[in-house]
Amino acid sequence: MFKELNERNILPLHQAGFRSHRNTMYNIIRLERYAREQLQKRQHSAVIFFDIKAAFDTVWFDGIIYKLFDLRLPDYLICYIISFLDNRTASIEIENILSKLILLKSGTPQGSPLSPLLYIIYTSDSMNSIHQHTEYGLFADDAALWTTSNTITNLNYRLQSSINEFQKWCSSWKLTIQPTKTELLYFSPHPRKKYRKKLEIEVEDIIIKPTSSARYLGVIFDHKLDWRTQVKHVETKVASRISLLRFLSKLNPNANLNTMLTLYKSLVRSVISYGSTILLTAKENIWKRLQTIQNKALKATLGFPIYTSTKYVHSVSNIQEIKAYSTTLFEQSITRARIYDDKITENNLLKIQLHIERSDI
Repeated sequence: MFKELNERNILPLHQAGFRSHRNTMYNIIRLERYAREQLQKRQHSAVIFFDIKAAFDTVWFDGIIYKLFDLRLPDYLICYIISFLDNRTASIEIENILSKLILLKSGTPQGSPLSPLLYIIYTSDSMNSIHQHTEYGLFADDAALWTTSNTITNLNYRLQSSINEFQKWCSSWKLTIQPTKTELLYFSPHPRKKYRKKLEIEVEDIIIKPTSSARYLGVIFDHKLDWRTQVKHVETKVASRISLLRFLSKLNPNANLNTMLTLYKSLVRSVISYGSTILLTAKENIWKRLQTIQNKALKATLGFPIYTSTKYVHSVSNIQEIKAYSTTLFEQSITRARIYDDKITENNLLKIQLHIERSDI
């Protein structure tokens, strides 16, 4: 099925979920570059992150079958999917008593690799009617819209127009946006300036006001793009993991070094380095904080006292400093984008590289 979808370009360009050679970083990098460039141009920009209520559980069977026919997919594929969805039932158990079987008319089966693919087919036209100056990012059921303007009034209009179109689409295809879990982030070119006109967006008759930070695909974006909130999130997330590593190293002082370092890499370094590509443009104090996290984690992993020399710790562990490691990952990302002919990611990564080189001058 993937071959058919890819050859005919059925899936949206910026749908990065459950597709080969795409991952969460595709849209994270796009959004960061967009917001950063607008700030450099002294433009107002904003992004809204939607929360779709029980997205996979509310996919309408008749709706997806209609879309399969509308997309003119091969008959054998359509028949297979109809068979896959047809006559699905469920029951409810209360105090060991089962209800009568309920015929399901919506929802893709949990645990099936086909379910996420059906969802992204189902939502493939969800962004077709948004405002021409608005961009979008999709990762399965994570949806975001962002745009820019030289005035808050026009920014509000562009974003609201696109939101209205997306709401209409959701209503038509029986998906529900949860406004209380939907977040708006405003990137102001003059964050300290008080504007007479405030950015306010309406979603499902509820006013959404900008927040200082919001989580998108595992990265915390803040309205200044200084990444302090992201670092704080990392510090909080790895604190218990560092305690676990310290406990394990004390429990077995003769533990194999490679085993302990493998635990460090999977439990801590994976968290520190996630999203590090966009942090490479951050100020040095951000990287000092991330390096401090790594130092604590390595000392705990190796069972060393906290006063142990950082240089010695890295020498024994043969682990790169976190910025050097992140730079290596960044270079690998450029290579991978070129191999898979991902021009969008490659161009954005090269812009980040240029930003880094200019900062080093």
